[in-house]
Parts: sequence; C-alpha cells; structure tokens
Amino acid sequence: MYLGVIVTVFIFAKTQAVSPVIEVEGDPAIAIVLENCRNNTQVIPYRKQSIVSTAIWTTDRINFLEYLAPMKIGLKVFETCTTNDHFKTVFDLYNQNETYYLGIITEKKLNERLLKFDDLLDLRTVPVSTHYHFLIKAAIKSLIILGWTENVSILAPDESIVSEFYKLSKPAFVCIKQCIVYENICPIGFNGTTPFIFFGNIEQIDQFVKSQEFFLYAENFNGLFVPLDESVPQDLPDNSFVIIPPYHPASTKFKTSENILPSSLFLSTAKIILTFSKNIENFIEKQCNDTSYKVNCLRNKFDKKYGPILMTPQSIVEILKIEPLMPNFIYDIYKVENITALSTRNNFLQPFTKIFSYNIFYDNLTIIDQRFEEGNTTLENISGNCLHLISEKRFNFLFKPIPNLSFRTEAWVYAFLSLSLLGVLFCMSIIIFLLVCICRRDILEGNPILTIFLLVAIMVLFCSVLPFSLDEINNSLCLVKSLSITLGYASVFSLLLSRCILLATASKEIGFMSHIAGSVQAFLSLFIFGVQAALSLQLIGKCASIFARASFIYLMSYNIMLLMLLICLCPLIYKCERNYKEGKYFCVTILSTGLVWMLWLPLYMFLDEIWAEPMLCLGLIGTAGVFLGAIFIPRTYLMTIAAAKNKITSTLPSMNTANSIVDIYRTNTQPIYDCVNVAAINAVTVARAGVTCGTQQNGQQPDLYSCPALPENEDLDFRCDTPTHNDDKITRF
Repeated sequence: MYLGVIVTVFIFAKTQAVSPVIEVEGDPAIAIVLENCRNNTQVIPYRKQSIVSTAIWTTDRINFLEYLAPMKIGLKVFETCTTNDHFKTVFDLYNQNETYYLGIITEKKLNERLLKFDDLLDLRTVPVSTHYHFLIKAAIKSLIILGWTENVSILAPDESIVSEFYKLSKPAFVCIKQCIVYENICPIGFNGTTPFIFFGNIEQIDQFVKSQEFFLYAENFNGLFVPLDESVPQDLPDNSFVIIPPYHPASTKFKTSENILPSSLFLSTAKIILTFSKNIENFIEKQCNDTSYKVNCLRNKFDKKYGPILMTPQSIVEILKIEPLMPNFIYDIYKVENITALSTRNNFLQPFTKIFSYNIFYDNLTIIDQRFEEGNTTLENISGNCLHLISEKRFNFLFKPIPNLSFRTEAWVYAFLSLSLLGVLFCMSIIIFLLVCICRRDILEGNPILTIFLLVAIMVLFCSVLPFSLDEINNSLCLVKSLSITLGYASVFSLLLSRCILLATASKEIGFMSHIAGSVQAFLSLFIFGVQAALSLQLIGKCASIFARASFIYLMSYNIMLLMLLICLCPLIYKCERNYKEGKYFCVTILSTGLVWMLWLPLYMFLDEIWAEPMLCLGLIGTAGVFLGAIFIPRTYLMTIAAAKNKITSTLPSMNTANSIVDIYRTNTQPIYDCVNVAAINAVTVARAGVTCGTQQNGQQPDLYSCPALPENEDLDFRCDTPTHNDDKITRF
C-alpha cells in the first residue's frame, strides 16, 4: 500500500492541478468531492445539487454567526469521474500549502482503496448519510389517510428499509402482505391488485414502471412511489402517488445563491459541516491561546481523527438559528392526475396534484385536498387476516447477480493468498494419498474418515482468507467474512475436541474397552459445531457492526472456550500411542494453536483499524498451518514408513510357528491399540510360571491352560499343584 502511494505521488506530482467548480474563500476549508461524469450541457442530479447548495449555505451561515471568529471556513467543490481523478484531486489538496483542509465530504461511501489513500494523506473523508426514517413515516401516514391498511406489499432495494418500515407500521396497524427486497434486479410480473409501496431511486422507479404490464390496462390501482434520492420521477402511471421533498428546477450549473432546501438531506449535509466546526471550536478553546495565529495552531496540533458529535435535527436547527423555518421541512405527497400530461424540466410538477404535506419535525400529516379525510386505524376495526399478517414478517429476496469482483492491491493480501494456496495444495495431496491407500486396501491405523473431514475443515480455514482479499463492499460479502471465520474455527475445533474427549476416556482401563465408536464421535462433533452455527444466526441483518472490536470478541467467545477445553485435555491424551501417536501430535497442535491465538487476538484488539483484517487473516492462516504442519505431515510420514515396513516383513519367511496366543502376541510386530488390556494377557504368563507339575519330561513346558493328562495307574501320584496365594488376579477380559 505504501509503495502504491509513493508511485501515485510521483505520477501526480508531474500533472496539472485540478480546479474546483465552486469555491468559497476561507481558511481552514472543507472539500466536497462528487463523482459526476457529465458534460456542461447535462443537468446536475437533484441529490448532488442539494448537497452543494446546503454546504454553501451552511458555511456562509457559520461564518455569519461568527462561531470561529476571526477565522472563516472555506469550501471547495470538485467533480471527478474516475478513480484516478479522485486520487489526483485528493493529492492536490494534500500537496498545496495555502489552505488547511479539515476533511473531504463525499456523496456516498468510498471503496476501501480510496479510503485508505485519503487516510494516509491525513484527509478525513465523511460521506453524506442516507437516512430514510422521515420518508418511511410519511409513507405510513399517507397509507392510513388513503385507507390502504391491509394486504400492503413493500418493494425496496435494501433489507434495512423493509425492516424499518415493518417496525414503524406495526404500531400503526398497517398489515404488510409481502416484503420484496429486489436489490439491483427489477421485480418483473408484480401483481398490482393490492396496495403497494415502491422504494427506489429515479432509475429504479423508471425501470419498474416500464416493466409492469398491469400499468397499461389497469384503470385504478393503489400504488405509492417513494424516491430515495429525493428526485422527481417522470412518466408515472395515472392515479398513482409520489412523495417529493421541496424541489427547485434542475440546472446544468451548481446553484450558489439559492435559498435553503428544507429536507432531511439538508440536515444530513449540515450535520457534517457543523461537526467540523464544533470540533475546531472546542480544540481552539482548549489548545490555542489568544495571541497565537489560529490556523497555525490547527496545522501543528489538530488531530483529525476525532469522534462524531451527537446532533439531533432539532439541535441542528437551533445551532443554525433557523427555528422559524421548521414548518417548511416537509415532504409533499402528490397524485398523478393525467398520464398524458407529461412533466418537463421547466414545469416539472405539471401532472401532479398536491394532496398531503408531512412535517418531519412535528410528525403530522396535513390534508390539502379536501377529497380525502383524516383516518385512523385501531385494533378494533382491522380484520382477523390483518392481525395474522401483523404477527408475521415475510421477506422475499431477489438477489442481484454476482458483480465483477476485483482483488485488493495491498501486499499482505497477496502474501496470505499465496500461503493459503500452498496450504490447500498440501491438504489435497494428503487426501489423494489417503484415497490411494484405501483403494489399495492398505492396513491403516484407525478410521481415515476423521482424517479426511479434518483436512477438509483445514482447507475451509485456508480459503476463508479469500473474502478479505476482494475489493467489493456489500452486506453479502460481510456476511461471508463473518461466517467463514466463526464456522471455520468451529469445524476444526469440534472435530478435534470430540476426538480428544474419546481418546481421554478410551485410554483408561475403565473406558470403552479400547474401541471408539464412530457414531458417538460424529454426533459429538455435530453438537459442538451446531452450537456455533446457532450463535452465528445473529449475524443476519446486522453484519456491519460485528467487526467492531468488542462485538467480534463476543462472537469468537465460543471458539475461545473450545480452545481452552482442548488445552485442558492435553495431559490426558499425551501418552496415547494409537493411530500413529496422535495423542502426542494433538497436544503439540493444541498448544501451538494457543500461542497463535495469544498473538493475533491482542494485535486485533489494540492495533489501528487498518490492521484489523490482516490480523484476522493471520489467525486463519496461522491456525490452519499449525494443524497441517503438526498433525498431518508427521502422520503422513509415519503412514509411509509403516507401509514400507509392512511390505518388507511380509516378504520374509516365517522362522518358527506360534504355539499359543502368547507367542502370537509376542512375535507380532503390527502395532496394536495401546489400551488393550495387556495385563490380561500377561497374567497368563504369570499363571504359567506358577504351575508346578510332579513330572516334566525332557524339560518340556507344561500346557498353558490345563494340567497334563494324568495316568490311570493309581500307584503313581501325579498331581498339579498351584500356588496357594496369587496377588495378580485377572478381573476382566
């Protein structure tokens, strides 16, 4: 990343500086960088026009009220079309020394690459927030007045909008029949016979209207359109309704002398300007004395990594001292009266008739058209079907196609991807080796199914690095990141913990008689993994807050507990010699994994935000590498050596013939389970040593299990005598 910055600085130092499209004199200053690929003849979108107008008006208002006197805040507006344009603009802001820039305001959140570039140049980037709370409340109150309170369908591009609508509509007893989250896919074939609300920007609304056939022949339908970008949609169907904020005609140039546009977008933009102003005001009051030059004090001491300031819409109005304008912060609800009276740029509200007006401060809906009466929905006047719909929450998702994913350019990304690929190749090689041994019917110690499953789980850990290497930022990728970490660790730890528990019991004389049931181990592994899978359900819908430091540690607490249980089991399984000495290698693996976790977890907690994802990848690669290196590479070596010894000994001729079970036990070189009750077999030897016969011919050993056959001659007294006392008793098989 730092190498890329050096190259970028070298290239941009040779190019010409970018000029702002609008400039307000002042020092310190704020920069607005808008992504806008247009020529001089194309109109400026409403949202961009509103952001610039609000920023200019708020800056002039702060200077007029002399909050930072004798300083005055300046403002510069830049337009960029490509990523290189953004790099060039930001570098020019960093490279000039005439003006001290407090930060950059953008229309939407930038990708991670641009954000890191801005942070490295110490230029704080703040996007204009998009809150739809007031729009949703205006829509719900409009539904109540229109009488559309049952079987309502919601169509929105984001699940958060649907969840917010559902939360606010439930106390108002508005019954939602279905919720469709369409993202970037236009819902085709939608049935408009019941009331519906469509949330989207102007392009999505236009695409939806053109794709629905029922708009062409339906005379009356109940539809409400809510433009999320607060623009004016064109060519809406007859008898439909639309919510529009205070609006000025579109223009090909940014307005500098327009009056205030009282809307929620004004409040969002003004909040950023006031946050810059308040932090400077507090800093100067505490750090700069009266005799020092304030701008030089800011340059030398001001830290741009300050926290946000809590501001409500009411407090923003009070700081700017515009309380008399509060009645003007409204959303107007219009009805499209005639589909043939198309709107134009000069007379953009020609086919619309204003019927309602919603004030965002007073939370009331004013009826302007007397054809409509004020209504109220209560629990008594709703149907039983509506009560059933209120108690449920149904989402239908129309997922967008996979976007063109690109890899990030940081050096650590390629380093971890290389290690991950190497680990996956090792795991696949070992799996192929095991499958070949199984097909050749080689004798293996233990069941290879556990080994194969554990190898697959390790491969999942290695592959969990892949989501962190992608440049795309969305909720789906965030969910994949969080699930790959939590479930990846849980799959490895559950398999190992279930095996260690059974080894710790089977290695004792009182447990399982040396046999480990595969079904018991499988169900134990599934239970341990299922607990983490159930805990991961809370990630759905709120993934963005999971990677905060405290929240992530809470989410990983179950895996931390599993690792601590594994460490506690180490003394119980260390001497287990079965299955190629897996007890010893398990202990080495568990202790090494504990050291890895003691490294990456504190680093994740205490390092800067820029190191958060590299530390997560370090934990994934470190844990998977320890499992692969401490378990499977030694086990593969022992399996190869055992197979070679087996092949050599099987070709040698037998030198003697085993006469008893004890001789077979003594001469057999094939490894036997370490927890077979060897005391039972050795007791036979002890018993044989205690057998005394009256006569032994030619020095032959007596039979191990019975006395020799006695002659029938009564004169001869041949008896087998046994010791009168034997401390070593065989108590079980």
